[in-house]
Amino acid sequence: MSLPATMVGCSPKSYLTADTAERWLDALVDGLKRTPEQGEGVFVCLPAALLARGVEMLAPLGVVVGTQDVSAHPVGAFTGEDNAELLAGLGARLAMIGHPERVRYFGETPEVFGAKARAAAGAGIAPVLIVGEPERGADPERIIRPQLDAAFGEIAADAPVVVAYEPTWAIGAAEPAPPAHVVGVVARLRELLADRRGPVRVVYGGSAGPGTYAAIAAAGRAAGAPSGIPDGVFLGRAGVDAAGFLATIAEVRST
Repeated sequence: MSLPATMVGCSPKSYLTADTAERWLDALVDGLKRTPEQGEGVFVCLPAALLARGVEMLAPLGVVVGTQDVSAHPVGAFTGEDNAELLAGLGARLAMIGHPERVRYFGETPEVFGAKARAAAGAGIAPVLIVGEPERGADPERIIRPQLDAAFGEIAADAPVVVAYEPTWAIGAAEPAPPAHVVGVVARLRELLADRRGPVRVVYGGSAGPGTYAAIAAAGRAAGAPSGIPDGVFLGRAGVDAAGFLATIAEVRST
């Protein structure tokens, strides 16, 4: 599969209910239809229970729809798991892997990330790997390099992948990571991923919202570091507000 050159997306985490999800999807559809680009370059990673509905409503506009998780197990006797083949058949094109909340609350390990990435890629789903250092001031590369190796080390070099830089200390914080810091880490991420032959996209998350991408892009231009400007942003909680998500989409497109 191919990936859009620019990607601005949202994972609404587990904030949505059946009623609020329908209103959120309706608002996104209405807002995107009002733009010439419609869903071009937009992606959403939904709870598996909302995948089919999200594909039905958003995919016709060009939105890339994915899930927030994927099973590490194949088709078989794994009650409660959503295997990659099932998700792909329902229209998933992306699957999140390695989010710090999965580590904190569910004890997921790098070995699990790798198994999930292999399962996703084998079914034609692009893994969206969340990487980042746990504490402010920590060396990002020391943490991120093993995360990349664990998740992508055993999948084909030409498989499409997305990397979301989300330092754990910025997730849920009042402000995203400083723009100059993001520029430096994103530039290094591109170097670490240079051997991959398939489509690679690097986006920033971690308390991202309206204004985040423009600030990072400005910092990258000021530093003369275009490789440090991410390919887009990945919203979490801020994207549950459909108006904020739509505003961010417009911002990335204009920037």
